Amino acid sequence: MDANLGGTVKGISVRQTVNSVRTSEDAVTRRLLRDSWNNTNIQPSINGQASQVGPFRAAFNLGDYLGRQNYVCGGPNPVGVYNRGGAMRFSCDATGVQASSCNPKFVADSSDYLRFKKQQAIGKNYNDNKL
Repeated sequence: MDANLGGTVKGISVRQTVNSVRTSEDAVTRRLLRDSWNNTNIQPSINGQASQVGPFRAAFNLGDYLGRQNYVCGGPNPVGVYNRGGAMRFSCDATGVQASSCNPKFVADSSDYLRFKKQQAIGKNYNDNKL
């Protein structure tokens, strides 16, 4: 799934048919896909760099995209990496892939993964008006 959720025109919500009934759960799922998922990190590669985490961990920011350990390059500093002068110590690389600000040791529950698979299936036809 790419960053524009299903391709075609953004924001299309297809007309209901006899075979397809839309509920409020569909609207909530669409909002989660649009606003909560890290859709940029779901791509198989960014700037020619292949993902080192699976789509589940990438979508929910559960690990660094390139699997880097203790990597800080701008942005938040949740672990307090400072040098003697008190300024944040940066170790930026030339990949152009943003650093993550997450707990990579977090172990997700199986229900989180099942919810992800359901949302991933809905995201594949997010903007599809051929239904």
